[in-house]
Amino acid sequence: MWVIMMIKLLYKGEIIEKDHSIKKSSSSITLIQTKNHNIIVDTSTKDKKDIIINELRKLKLDVKDIDVVINTHRHRGHIENNEMFKNAEIYASSQESIINYNGCELYSNIDEVEDYTPIEKFQDDEITILKTPGHTYGSISIIYDNYIIAGDTVPLKDTILKDIFPSKIVDYRATKGSLRRIKLLGKHIITGHDGIIYKNEYLNSI
Repeated sequence: MWVIMMIKLLYKGEIIEKDHSIKKSSSSITLIQTKNHNIIVDTSTKDKKDIIINELRKLKLDVKDIDVVINTHRHRGHIENNEMFKNAEIYASSQESIINYNGCELYSNIDEVEDYTPIEKFQDDEITILKTPGHTYGSISIIYDNYIIAGDTVPLKDTILKDIFPSKIVDYRATKGSLRRIKLLGKHIITGHDGIIYKNEYLNSI
């Protein structure tokens, strides 16, 4: 059983654009420590492996101490270091899969779980999983304490601060509803690729 309970952004994420197209996209990486679990939410791209190792080391942790990995969705920029965590159970929405449909990876068979476990089976009383479809049909956000890790439902700060709608989505109405629910929670938002939006930055504009 873990003694320390906390949330820590290990890497804020980035999106590098060239000629108005995305050249590289690496997700944010967040550590959550509850009474019962050491959790990493999204593992980013392979070139961020050393960042994960070094940031965990600063907290006197090792990759072997992580027992849960949660992917907000299964796009490559969010999952490439999953394999680092040999002692962890990997979780994602059961709607994420290998079949491409309208830009989204979607399950053809609900029992087809590949190398991860459906998030519906994850249990921790300190964690709430919120379905936030739109970027993909299976996108989820993770709520812990006064934070929500929103993945690419909120890819950038300007998604919230300037009401700039995400460009890569599969469902406009679902995205709009997901963003509204996230805002109404009134928590600090950890974005998919742009660090943290603190609640005092946006609450007055709702």
